Amino acid sequence: MKVSALQKNGIGILALDGAYSFAENLGLSLSEPTNVENLNALITRFLILYTEHTTGVVLDPTYSLPFLSYKHNNSGLLLRLEQEHDQDPLSLPRFIHQWGIEEVRNNYGVAKLELLYHPAEEKAAEKKKLVAELFNFCQYEGIDFLLKLVIYHPPGIDLDTIKFQETQLEAISELQKSASILSLQYPQDPLATATITSALDIPWIVHSDGVKYEEFKEFVRVSTENGASGFMIGQTLWEEVNSLRLEDQSPDFEEIEKFLKTTGKDRIIELMRIVKESQGE
Repeated sequence: MKVSALQKNGIGILALDGAYSFAENLGLSLSEPTNVENLNALITRFLILYTEHTTGVVLDPTYSLPFLSYKHNNSGLLLRLEQEHDQDPLSLPRFIHQWGIEEVRNNYGVAKLELLYHPAEEKAAEKKKLVAELFNFCQYEGIDFLLKLVIYHPPGIDLDTIKFQETQLEAISELQKSASILSLQYPQDPLATATITSALDIPWIVHSDGVKYEEFKEFVRVSTENGASGFMIGQTLWEEVNSLRLEDQSPDFEEIEKFLKTTGKDRIIELMRIVKESQGE
């Protein structure tokens, strides 16, 4: 699958490849079969309610890919390569067992990798080599490759806003030739956002990790007004459901369903409207 298939009036990607963190936030131990069933039901609802309004959705082979049939035809498919659980930012990404580029191709998807990276880290050269090899393999197999680039703080290095922007720009320069599209943290201000766009020869989107919805909405607005193609969002879209509890503190699935059908759906529609407006539609 090609990124161009995702770019219908801008890009809006729903990230449903974070089952561990989603279950953990809800207090669902995935060692319990009943909790897995509840998680499966929620993933199904996300696909039914939201993919009609997005241009792509990221799934993982273990928890969300089995429910691919619930995906709306409007949404293209991206598939996670790396393990979600217990990734060490100082080490190379660890890959899902018996899963890789060929399996992504067989499912007609775009390959997606999340990379925790800093240009000055000890493993920087090895990480760059790994990403280049993955990209080349994707090219060989005739599919595209989305790199979710996360700039982090190695031990002994403190990143203020200016240093973060400089580091992010350096990392982009090093890695952009090894991706079809980049998903980036918000560069902190409009000027830095426009600078990234001018430095890139490929499309980029902004992702939502660790911020509140209202803040991320502004990130999307500023980013797309300054050249980004869109966004990728996961937990930020529905973060409030983690606090919807019954008296025994178990998840209140009835209230969660109401939230997903109202607030969550309104949010994804709003974000897509922002993207389309930034493209002059």
